[in-house]
Amino acid sequence: MSPRRRGRSAFTLIELLVVIAIIAVLIGLLLPAVQKTREAAARTKCQNNLKQIGLAFQSYHDATGFLPTAGAEVIVPPATTDNPPVNRLDWGWAYEILPYLEQAPLQEVTSNAVVRATRLPVYGCPTRGGPRLVGGSAKSDYAGNGGTNPNANPGRNGTGPVVRSRGSNNGTRPGVLTLKDVPDGLSNTLFVAEKFLNADATCCYDNEFWAGPGVDGDIIRGSPGSGTNWMTPMQDQRLGAISDVYRFGSAHQTGMYAAFGDGSVRLVRYAVDPVQFMRACHRNDGGVVNPGDL
Repeated sequence: MSPRRRGRSAFTLIELLVVIAIIAVLIGLLLPAVQKTREAAARTKCQNNLKQIGLAFQSYHDATGFLPTAGAEVIVPPATTDNPPVNRLDWGWAYEILPYLEQAPLQEVTSNAVVRATRLPVYGCPTRGGPRLVGGSAKSDYAGNGGTNPNANPGRNGTGPVVRSRGSNNGTRPGVLTLKDVPDGLSNTLFVAEKFLNADATCCYDNEFWAGPGVDGDIIRGSPGSGTNWMTPMQDQRLGAISDVYRFGSAHQTGMYAAFGDGSVRLVRYAVDPVQFMRACHRNDGGVVNPGDL
């Protein structure tokens, strides 16, 4: 009889190392594809958020006759600043359009602290991590377009479609501008877009909640003059405590998404022509906006 052959009980060390190497190669091939899929889904969600916001702007105008505002900072005599404002008449567009985002019950919540701490998915871009809560304050990744002078006061002097409101000290009318105040055309005028985030800055970029006052860059951005040029969108990065608090931008690789007045959502490249971007932000400069240059 031939001797019984002994079965193999385990891999040799070399075989085990080969298997581990193959698995490592496969993971290396799969990870980029998974990351691309996730980012594509995040971009789609971000576009959908802006689509909802853009449609809510139109619905708000249909209901009130005015465009949503950037809210107002109220100076309380003798010299203190009510920021964030207590009176909800001074809150901005993100609060004003809540009923048109199926969030009407949130406007009925009596506690300002609860409202400020409520994270809304529609105001959070997944590429940046979605709606964030920092120090008890829920943040927004989107801002209204204040044109070339976002902090202009009084509101009608602003060149964008989202301007500072009259404020609770100056009456209770729900807005300042109407669609007729956008003569450059709704399809040529940016209404809401993603915000640039500088993680080094502790003031004025991302320190207020999603419906704060239109006094800094938390709720309103634009394309102010920057030297001899115009401020354009930028990808999130750490830049130190600089002062360009009104810059648009995002966490995406090639550009930011923006909702225009006609309800369309478009990608605006970081390499956008500065003059073309300024014209898209200015509601009545009379210039021609070439979509191919955005």
